[in-house]
Amino acid sequence: MKLFCASLLIAAASVFTSAVPSKAQQLIAEYYTMLVGADLSNSRGVPLGDFCAVVQQDRANYHRFGIRHDGDDWDPIFADRVARARIATTCQLAAGSEYLPSSLAQYGSKYVHVRVFGSGGIPTLVLVAEGAG
Repeated sequence: MKLFCASLLIAAASVFTSAVPSKAQQLIAEYYTMLVGADLSNSRGVPLGDFCAVVQQDRANYHRFGIRHDGDDWDPIFADRVARARIATTCQLAAGSEYLPSSLAQYGSKYVHVRVFGSGGIPTLVLVAEGAG
């Protein structure tokens, strides 16, 4: 668990940038989801040490495996495996949300709001923020 917590903290530092979508991008989807339990490990049961990998696994669980939790919303983008794979390279924490990975590690669950920006239905920025406020 300590390794998981440390990995999430490192991931938060490496993922966070000043995420502002460019003018060519538009909001193509947004949803709320509860990151918990099965989302914290990959499909083979290996714990994920990267916050964005948890976001990606949440969508795989929702669309591919039918694993849904209270608070998980449908999205129109990530049923597609290729689009889902883009989460790993386009995911960023919204400004002020740098604490999410450590909070997830500490409490084992987190309700988040995900906004997906892109063009032509292709995600170019997946922006994750606190879902409840």
